[in-house]
Amino acid sequence: MTTRPAAESRGVLATLAVIHVGVVWLYLREIATDAAIVTGGLSAVAGALLARYADRRFLRLPLGALLGLGAALLAFPLGRAVLHGGWGPSAKATILIGDSVTFGLLALGVVFGLRFMASRVRAFAALEALYVVGSVSYMFATHRNQMIHRPRWLSDWAWSRGIDPQLLLQGFGVAVAVLAVVTLLRRQKALKLALSALTLLLVGWLVYRGAEHLHIEPDIDTSGLSLTDDQDGRGGKGDSDGKGDSGGGQGDGKADGQAGGSGSGGGAGPQPPPPLPVAVAVFHEDYAPENGLLYFRQQVLSRYDGHHLVAADAPWDADVLTTFPTDATLKAPPVQAEAFHKRMPVSMFLLVDHPQPVALTASVELAPIDNPAPRRFVAAYSAISYVLAQPTIRLVGRKSVPDDWTEEQRRHYLETPDDPRYASLGEEILRDLDPRFAGDDLMKAYTIKQWLEENGFYTRKERHESADDPAASFLFGSLRGYCVHFAHAAVHLFRSQGIAARVAIGYAVDNRMRGAGSTVLILGDRAHAWPEIHLAGVGWVPFDIYPEQSDEPPPRIVDQSLESLLGELARDDKTGGRAEEPLSDPFRIPWAAVGFWLLLGFGVTLALAYAVKVGRQLAWMAGGDPVRAYVATLDRFSDVGVARRPDETRERHAARLAALAPSMPRLTALHLKLTLGAPTDEARAEALALCRQVRRELAGSVGAPKRALGWLNPLGWWFTR
Repeated sequence: MTTRPAAESRGVLATLAVIHVGVVWLYLREIATDAAIVTGGLSAVAGALLARYADRRFLRLPLGALLGLGAALLAFPLGRAVLHGGWGPSAKATILIGDSVTFGLLALGVVFGLRFMASRVRAFAALEALYVVGSVSYMFATHRNQMIHRPRWLSDWAWSRGIDPQLLLQGFGVAVAVLAVVTLLRRQKALKLALSALTLLLVGWLVYRGAEHLHIEPDIDTSGLSLTDDQDGRGGKGDSDGKGDSGGGQGDGKADGQAGGSGSGGGAGPQPPPPLPVAVAVFHEDYAPENGLLYFRQQVLSRYDGHHLVAADAPWDADVLTTFPTDATLKAPPVQAEAFHKRMPVSMFLLVDHPQPVALTASVELAPIDNPAPRRFVAAYSAISYVLAQPTIRLVGRKSVPDDWTEEQRRHYLETPDDPRYASLGEEILRDLDPRFAGDDLMKAYTIKQWLEENGFYTRKERHESADDPAASFLFGSLRGYCVHFAHAAVHLFRSQGIAARVAIGYAVDNRMRGAGSTVLILGDRAHAWPEIHLAGVGWVPFDIYPEQSDEPPPRIVDQSLESLLGELARDDKTGGRAEEPLSDPFRIPWAAVGFWLLLGFGVTLALAYAVKVGRQLAWMAGGDPVRAYVATLDRFSDVGVARRPDETRERHAARLAALAPSMPRLTALHLKLTLGAPTDEARAEALALCRQVRRELAGSVGAPKRALGWLNPLGWWFTR
């Protein structure tokens, strides 16, 4: 049996029409022309008016719903018919007409159907509320995954006035949520409506407080930085043997600026999703690298384990800081010669969790700094790095291994696989070296680097993952691979010729693609591996390989507005320290914390509902009020599922309950007399006695199990009318 609520007033109808116009605008603003948006808004008003007219004409519910659905379904085929029919004096006019017909008819059908069903059956108001909330969710969906500059019109307006757009979005979301509840329950009594809104705000506040310091991170694939494809593909993973990734990359970002990722090259097939930002670097001095690339190093691999290079235990690679600064400044032993380097201060702000700190190579000092946005950045720290102050070619004449290195140091940084082909190929490549530089380690490294660049082919399609030695499979096979293969092959060739070398992993960012400010936005697809060689009296020098041939697509353009916005956010230090408990959950969402706060909110709501239930039963006992006693008695009937229907009078409801409690009709008549007439003490006493009598009769008619379930039901009182 459908329940038909009372007709809405003109004020309510006007308010709902305005809401629906706004909802239509939210849905259509990104996909329709201005003419279609205007037509859609007018159609929404027409749909609301037609729904009221159809309701007054007592149009049956199925027929009204069918009319709304039919109009919505006809929208797109009719719009296409207009476009194909060439209606209009010009092509532009035809497009505008077709667009207007499509979205106008769609808005008319949807609004008419929702308004008509909600006006006839109270339960359908929930669908209308969902439609309203969905429009807001649709509009702000792109605000996730660090896209805090979208929608641009809002973020630009807010940031220009020193307001965090997130605060506006939160306030807007709360307002829409309250509006949805009011839309759903507007015909309820003020007490129930206020209680619903209070419960919603309480639960929302609990969830907000619980998630205040949680940083939801994107799920980022970083399998590109391992020689074997045995990773779990989640950002920030890594282990001591170097099989992990750089933490946060979406694949291999080729050092010459070509985008990595899993694309097949050439633009064929579906395009991969845009790379997500993983860190922000704020430079405090001007710096233009020699080859146009900024190398942000996270870890180095220098120990050969019989399969590939892995991270070495202490004391090797002590110049690489692998722990985050928490309470004090961390310093690395002096390895880089200050005479050949420039001291570069950089502030790092990580957007996703990393196993080791990321910093501009080569960082010698890390210090904790205030985190300006703990919900946005998982870590904030300053780094002092030493970058080459002159072109690498000017270092010609320096040998690689210093005289003061121990034999153990020499063996560690010169160890190669037990495969004579490395030394043989290295010697073959160096035959083309100018005899004047035959003994120069740097020129030998340049010659090997040039050979790899000319003969190698950069591709993500070949991983060499099943080979016992992936680097050998690449180097002595097809010479097709990606950055890890080039880096390992180069290091093995360097070492075979007496050049100390290791592999660095992190991110390579094209300095030419950044904005004009001091901020560098590091995207996930910039994850990269590159060789480093050691030069006596200088230190470790990045010595990357840039293959001339590749099947990878061109790099994505960095969103400079987002880069600038995140930079401004990073520079505004207001709160202290590293974000509390950066996520280590592999699914990147703190399910335990989210579940805890949701359960807490549910528990509070349940406790509040029981408090109201018990309070209504005790209220009349404390004061002896017959009206409260009557309401509490009705709650007992609601608990066992015989509440008064919306279309029932009190007398008809009492007659229906007479089968369970014969005294109920008399109690109802006396209640009406007390509320509409002048109550006397005798009438009050009689009403209280009848309430007790009705309760006894109900207990005798309804079994104990059903009554017990009624007591356990926390919301039975909600349906009392």
